[in-house]
Amino acid sequence: MERIRKNGSARELALSGAAAILPLICAVRIFLLLRAQGSVYTMGIFPLALLFGLYCLWKGALFQENVLFSVPVRIILAAGFTALQVLGLFYSHPGIAGAPEAVLWTVCFTPAAFAGLNRLFFLSNRQIEKLTDVSEKGAAAADVNAVRKGSFWGAFALVFGGFCIPFATYYPAIMAYDVIPQLDQIRISGLTTHHPLIHTLMLKGCLTLGELLSFLPNADRAGLAAYSLIQMAIVAACFSYVYCFLARRGVSRWLCYVFVLCAAVFPTHGMLAVSITKDTIYAALTMVFTAFAYELSVGEEKPGTGWFVRYTALTALLLLFRNNSVYAWILYVLAASFFSLRRKPFFRQACAFHGAAFLLYLTVNTLMVQAVSATSSTYAREMLSVPAQQIARAVQHHEEELTQEDREALAAVWGENLPEYVPAIADRSKKDIAGDRETLRIFAGEWVSLGLRYPGEYLQAFLLKNKGMWDLTDVTYLDDVYSYAKGYLQITYPSDQQSYMEALAPGYVRHQRLQPLQSLYRYFAAGGELWRYCPPVALVMQPAFYCYLLLFYCLCCIGLKKTALLLPAVYLLALAGTLLLGPCVLTRYVYPLMLSVTALSLLLFGRSRAPAESRSYRG
Repeated sequence: MERIRKNGSARELALSGAAAILPLICAVRIFLLLRAQGSVYTMGIFPLALLFGLYCLWKGALFQENVLFSVPVRIILAAGFTALQVLGLFYSHPGIAGAPEAVLWTVCFTPAAFAGLNRLFFLSNRQIEKLTDVSEKGAAAADVNAVRKGSFWGAFALVFGGFCIPFATYYPAIMAYDVIPQLDQIRISGLTTHHPLIHTLMLKGCLTLGELLSFLPNADRAGLAAYSLIQMAIVAACFSYVYCFLARRGVSRWLCYVFVLCAAVFPTHGMLAVSITKDTIYAALTMVFTAFAYELSVGEEKPGTGWFVRYTALTALLLLFRNNSVYAWILYVLAASFFSLRRKPFFRQACAFHGAAFLLYLTVNTLMVQAVSATSSTYAREMLSVPAQQIARAVQHHEEELTQEDREALAAVWGENLPEYVPAIADRSKKDIAGDRETLRIFAGEWVSLGLRYPGEYLQAFLLKNKGMWDLTDVTYLDDVYSYAKGYLQITYPSDQQSYMEALAPGYVRHQRLQPLQSLYRYFAAGGELWRYCPPVALVMQPAFYCYLLLFYCLCCIGLKKTALLLPAVYLLALAGTLLLGPCVLTRYVYPLMLSVTALSLLLFGRSRAPAESRSYRG
């Protein structure tokens, strides 16, 4: 407190002291209430956030100046963040306290959150100013050449080598639950477009390759191993490309090394790299696309044709590997077009290449569908996650208030049974909805009717379904989504489908030679969750952290008047929007945001010098 005494008035000292004491009292009260319930406040993030807020108060951040936004704006941001975290506590522990106490907790914690936000904004502003000074003075010129030569193949070898550890542990692959319907398409029912067709064909091609390798004892295991190796190579190449990009853009050399090292050894990356799920490759492509979009936003000259060709091919692949990514991409294109209006020749070229990318995507997708006679399997109910959850919650909590017209409408949509409501996942509530026009018309009418009567239930249904994206201490994405695939990565499949899995891939038998490593990875990914109480690890593994980090990046770009840097965030924001409208929050769904937001944050906050070649559009 010495610093505050010397530099602040007695009034500021008193306010800072009160702002520190009140949240401490509330925190003790919360811990006592949770202990009485036989629980503890999970994830370890709450005490970490509290300590950070107290540290910022000690540094005098409650009265920090030069913090990008006006005081009312910062108060609204801090109060909104605090209110969401208190609301998450109440949702996780129903009955812990009454509404008046929740309001009191929000009021008491807000000053500490305000001080923390001030400190983060101040440090961000100082970092950008430092880089501006470096750019103007031409400093660090001697370091440019050293950092610019980030070795792609060195990074690739390290990351791929790191992936070989989970590959050896789970040889030939991690068979997550999503692979069952894809194997069913390949072996029994015929190909559909429900999962990205390019990914299903990739898996089918690897299984065919395994059959051609007659010198190996088991075709299925060989094919699945081939898939794992190809996916490992793709993901490692994407990490290596972004590593070189970060080095070239002036990110600290040590941060670049940490980026590669984490990619190689952090269990999340390695396990998803050997997991047969469409989300892994899509996440890696999204990270590279973010780098391209960042380069597009900061370049002072229009890109060359070669750069745009690579950009076009990457965009087409991005759209092919996730069916609903086209909606996020369209919003990104609109933002890119608006940005490029300032440079009219570049505007025409950007429009042409974005059109070419979309045409390439449509052409390749159509050719694949026709070549394998795949049937369309995009069910209308897949877009009904939020309204289905809202109706299901209103019905569950107000069943006795339903009118005869309500019951007739519900019967027309769901049949004899009322919609099943599970707060964290919409699959149960929408599974029995038919996709015909008449059913959807009745569904829409009932959704509006119940929404007008129970708007509060609709809001709560939306918040609870997406709790993992706004509550930093959420555990629903760990335990409450799929009963047969609990844990951080949901890498298992239902035990009652074991025989079906063996029928689809008769040769798939995971070896049991590395049991200690399997136990370690299993503990990390699917059970136990002791890491929840290690605050730094818990924070970087929490999906909500990356959502708030993306929001903070956008706020800094606006406050620093670097609106061009918002362009790469537009696609990520739109992608987050599709997740909010999706069936549930899972780590592998948010994985693209995790990778891309990390790269963006390093580009904005982790640079040790101005970029050596701000006009370059290297590939």
